[in-house]
Amino acid sequence: MERKMKFKEANIKEIEAAMNKNEYEKIPVVFDTPVPFYDLGVSCGLPNELGEIPPEIIMMPCQLARPSVFMSWAKGDSMEGVNIHSGDMLIMDNVQKYYNHDVVLARIDGEELLKTYYVDEEGRHWLLPSNDKYDAILLTEDTNVQFCGRLIWHIDAPRETTRNIREAITRYLNKHRTPVEASRVPTYEEVVEALNSIAPMVKAGRRWLGACRVLMDCGFIHKGCYDKFCELVDSVLPTHAHLPKAAELQRMATLCFSKPFRKWKDETAPVHGGHFEAYYEIGEAMLEKLP
Repeated sequence: MERKMKFKEANIKEIEAAMNKNEYEKIPVVFDTPVPFYDLGVSCGLPNELGEIPPEIIMMPCQLARPSVFMSWAKGDSMEGVNIHSGDMLIMDNVQKYYNHDVVLARIDGEELLKTYYVDEEGRHWLLPSNDKYDAILLTEDTNVQFCGRLIWHIDAPRETTRNIREAITRYLNKHRTPVEASRVPTYEEVVEALNSIAPMVKAGRRWLGACRVLMDCGFIHKGCYDKFCELVDSVLPTHAHLPKAAELQRMATLCFSKPFRKWKDETAPVHGGHFEAYYEIGEAMLEKLP
C-alpha cells in the first residue's frame, strides 16, 4: 500500500521528467492513453487473471501504449545485475514472440518470474537471473512455462535502455559462460573408433558433413576447420571410396547445416527429404558412437 501511494502521488510527473531526459527529449510527450497498472508486482499475477477492470489506470504516451501493454512493479532482487530492483516500475508488453536476451515475465508452475530469456549455442532455452545468488532455469519439454510479457521500459531507471540491459546480460553470460558443465571432449582413439563405425554409411564425400559438425560441436575440431576434419578422415580411412573435401563440406555448410548438429531440421536445411536424411543419419550415428 505504501508503494502504491508513493507511486500515485508523483507518477505522472516522474514518468514525464524521466522520459523527457531520454528518447523523447525532442518529441512532445502527451499522456493521452490509458494503461492498466497492477499493484501486485510482476511475480504475483498476470493481467488476464486479475479481472477485466484493473485496480488502477495510468495515462501514458501513445508511443508506449498498446492494447497489450501493462504496468507493474518488480519484486525481489534476482535482476539487480541489470539495475532492476524490488519496487521499480516496469512497462511490459504481452507479445507473441520473444528473442534472445529479452527481459521477460514468465510463469512456471503458477509462479511468475522476471528473468532473462536466453538460447545457447546448443539450442537449449534458459531463464537467467542477473544475481549470483540465484540459479539459471533450464526450460525442457517437461517445464510448464508460459511467457507473459517482455520489458519495454524501466521507469525507475530511464537511462537503462533495453540495449544497455542486453549488454549487461551479455557480460553476465560471459562471466558464467554456460549454466551447465561443458561436455567432455572425446579422445583421439574414441573418434577413430567412431569414424570406422560410420564409414560404411557414407556414400558421398560431402555427406561426411554431419560427422564433421558433431566433432566441431564437442570441441574436438575447431568450428570452421573443415580442412582439419578432411585430414583426419584421410589419415584414419585412406582407402575409403568417398573421402571428404574441405571445399565441398564448406559449400554445404549453409542455413541450419552451419549450426550445431542438434539444431538441424529438414525445413531449414539446404537439402530436403531423403537427401536431408542422408546427411542427418551420419551425424546422428557419429553422435551415438561417441561417449
